[in-house]
Amino acid sequence: MFASQKMNPAIHYIELSDGMRIAYLEEGRSYKPTILFIHGLANAALVWQWNIQFLKEHFHCIAIDLPGNGHSSRGNFPYSINFYCQIIDEFMDALNLNSVVLCGHSMGGQVAIQSALNNPARIQQLILMAPAGFEYYTPEEAILFRSAITLGNFLNMDELHIAQSIQASFFRPNTTTQTIIDALNHFIRQNNRESYRRMLDLSIASMLEDQVFHKLKNIHCEVLVFFGEEDMLIPNRFLHPVSTLKIAEKACAQIIQVTLHSYPMTGHFVHIEQSLEVNATILKHLKKVSTSTGF
Repeated sequence: MFASQKMNPAIHYIELSDGMRIAYLEEGRSYKPTILFIHGLANAALVWQWNIQFLKEHFHCIAIDLPGNGHSSRGNFPYSINFYCQIIDEFMDALNLNSVVLCGHSMGGQVAIQSALNNPARIQQLILMAPAGFEYYTPEEAILFRSAITLGNFLNMDELHIAQSIQASFFRPNTTTQTIIDALNHFIRQNNRESYRRMLDLSIASMLEDQVFHKLKNIHCEVLVFFGEEDMLIPNRFLHPVSTLKIAEKACAQIIQVTLHSYPMTGHFVHIEQSLEVNATILKHLKKVSTSTGF
């Protein structure tokens, strides 16, 4: 179950070296261990409010709007997984964050994985919510996937498509679902739609081209994984007609130190639909890690 939450957090901004303006949410005491939250494709930092409002009592919580999303800068950016990793690294430099727990959802999970591989000394733990990158696509499957996206007109997402996508990401759509839909549609209406579609296209292409499945064995920090067993996005049922749990278990078997939590009757937004249980599990896990490592 999830706790209801008002979506009116204070928005902070920081300018990176190239003039890019990054928006973020920040809650909790800065002297406490930091959790840096990374949202998924076409989402925003606001989707972490159901977690931050609990975890801020115990941790320094920061949620970033990736470039091209939320309140952050739009522009002629490459919008690749490595680009997003570079932004995370520069953002951490700008805020003097030298050691963090990275928490990513969906595409943000793949960004978090690659960031941990790129900068293992800076990433103490990974928390992955229904992460992209756990499902491996062969080159032929990747071509089919992109073709289906093009034929399905996904890249022309408007307010109706956003509503359908978010509703499908919840096992049981509810008032929280509509709150997220309204916020994301606001961002679409306030910004250039062609730029938005370009961001979608390049991000999806990079998720398929810069896959991380075969790199999972190189992650050396502890990893906490959450999945909803009724996730309609993972796996792709046409290409991989297996259960979500099977995909999760196959990927977790590649990771040296991993704990998997899965929930029945739960969709892609596992951290919202099961926020009470997810938050309690994160707190228990990170307190245990803190006791044993001093983090």
